[in-house]
Amino acid sequence: MNPFRDTIVSNPWDEAAIDVAEIQSDVFSECLQGIDHVRQQRHSAGLLIHGAAGAGKTHLLRRLRRRLTLQAPTATDRDECLFVWVRLQASPRMIWRHVRRTLVEDWFRPVRGHGTQFERILFHRLAELRVADGDLEPWFEYMLETDPAALDLLLDRVADELYLDRNTTIAFKHLAFGRHRRDLRAWLGGDSLPEEALARLSLSQDEGTDEDREHEARRVVLMLCRLAGNGLPIVLSLDQVEALQTSSGDKDGLYAFGQLASTLHDETTNVLIISCVQSSFATELDDQSRKADYDRMVSIGARSLATLTRSQAEKLIAARLAQAEAEIGPPANADALWPLQQFDFQRLSERNELTPRRVLAISADRFSAWQTGTTSITPESESVVTEVEPSHQAPLEAFLDEEWKSRVELAVSASRPEQTEDIVRHGLPQLVGLLAPQLKSVRDERLPDVSLIFDGPSGRTGVSVCAQANMNSLGSRFKRLISQFTPDRLAKLVIVRDARLPLSKAAKAASQALSQLADQGAEIVERSSEVFAALDALRALLSEAKSGDLARDGRTVSPQSVEEWLKRHLPDSLREFADCVTGSVAINAPPSDSLQLEALSTLLAERPVLPLEEASAALNLSVGAVAAIIERHPDCARLLAGPPPVIFRVEKES
Repeated sequence: MNPFRDTIVSNPWDEAAIDVAEIQSDVFSECLQGIDHVRQQRHSAGLLIHGAAGAGKTHLLRRLRRRLTLQAPTATDRDECLFVWVRLQASPRMIWRHVRRTLVEDWFRPVRGHGTQFERILFHRLAELRVADGDLEPWFEYMLETDPAALDLLLDRVADELYLDRNTTIAFKHLAFGRHRRDLRAWLGGDSLPEEALARLSLSQDEGTDEDREHEARRVVLMLCRLAGNGLPIVLSLDQVEALQTSSGDKDGLYAFGQLASTLHDETTNVLIISCVQSSFATELDDQSRKADYDRMVSIGARSLATLTRSQAEKLIAARLAQAEAEIGPPANADALWPLQQFDFQRLSERNELTPRRVLAISADRFSAWQTGTTSITPESESVVTEVEPSHQAPLEAFLDEEWKSRVELAVSASRPEQTEDIVRHGLPQLVGLLAPQLKSVRDERLPDVSLIFDGPSGRTGVSVCAQANMNSLGSRFKRLISQFTPDRLAKLVIVRDARLPLSKAAKAASQALSQLADQGAEIVERSSEVFAALDALRALLSEAKSGDLARDGRTVSPQSVEEWLKRHLPDSLREFADCVTGSVAINAPPSDSLQLEALSTLLAERPVLPLEEASAALNLSVGAVAAIIERHPDCARLLAGPPPVIFRVEKES
């Protein structure tokens, strides 16, 4: 066991990492003071935190999250806060939807066996009205079982006092009574729900155009902040701001971020907005943001994460060694820096690299060498490990191979069709930038339902991601696209569909509109969950490189290195997907397959297994034509030779 491995905290919700309270204690105190400021002034505020890669931004957020989130079953008699961590791997034009989804997910997250943050909001709000004595949670359980009508009236009072709209009031009541939890979470997060699910919830969902949905997400976020109230300040940590830039010099991402920060600052009363960037990016953020927006990001200050002192480095090493088993402690003659040495400390200090990540990485290599006896290390010896990589370390190529594999596996296991639009709109511009840098991303306000537009030598190509589960909303979008897809606006329109969301048999209006789009020349491109998972892995790898969170042996891996590796190792499925936009080579499925494939997916959604002849009759295609489609699209369906020949749907993880 090497106690110095696993140097990166990837998520503030992780529990396992060791924390040394002395490290970045001054900035941690500033965060706590910021919360007090919001609580006392009843006005939202902004704090910018920047530091070198590996300085411990996520460690700091994890420490803050541990301090603030639920500590006891009932806490209405003392100060508490809510916590949200938003990793800004998102399209700038979907930033509010991304924040909405993340906020809801974090507030539904179970915390330390004390329920969820949403339930704590409920308890605090009821505590303002209740007349019962004693702890609130036992009282709430009693009311739930014995007098639900009175509890319902109390919830109406909360809604009236907060001016909640009908949908939010109903959602709040579902939360209180524990009804429809899964669908409620999806609706609150902004997912498209089928009509039958909306009917169960008694909620409406008018998705509208892209701009409408973004505006609705903004409204919901502000309303949820108001629901929490001044009694429960919200720490909203916005991390990896760099990931909003899909290309160098891109200003759309920083503009969208500035608008987000300003709106939260001015239109809420209970939010501490903590923005986290690398120090190398902090100047660009200041230069490229509108002054009014930047002023709100730093309304209570900008704080830098300092490099380590010798005392802090010693305590970090000691904490790691203390976690390890007793038999692998340091040599008897080692000083407090072991397995580092004074020479290492001086060199790292001179280079301004004395960060927790670098200290732990060098310590890990030195400890392994001492364990295996490959190097004799004593406190008196000097080393240049900061300059020369040990021979046992894997080259960068192998490191990125392994990172890619693990990220694809993670993306596949977590894949949900509700994420498809987020993934494509953030990841596709980065993919196209790698393979066809001559294409430029542009915007056209006349095309509100076209998610992405790429301008190149052959004209403009529009991409509309149509992955809604609600068939009425999907049909409305197809109809709007019919009028938007004109020669003077777009040379080409690509409609991206998720194979997990086929058109239902009853969605006749949507089917007719899609056929009309195909007749106009639109290309309907259906892809499997595996393709979207690979694109998700690509955007995650690039985003973490841009934000300094991708490191090998304690050293940050540059975005340029990742881009070069990706160009050499992209899977064919992603190259083919990009080709649909760039048009450099033929895509893997002939355009004439698109509608037939959609019809086959719809049929298999209703009947996952059926004879080939019945499928042929239902689709009004020859047996040979159906068999050929299946052969070209093995990720959609497979054919058993029989007799009789049978086709079946390929089940995909979701």
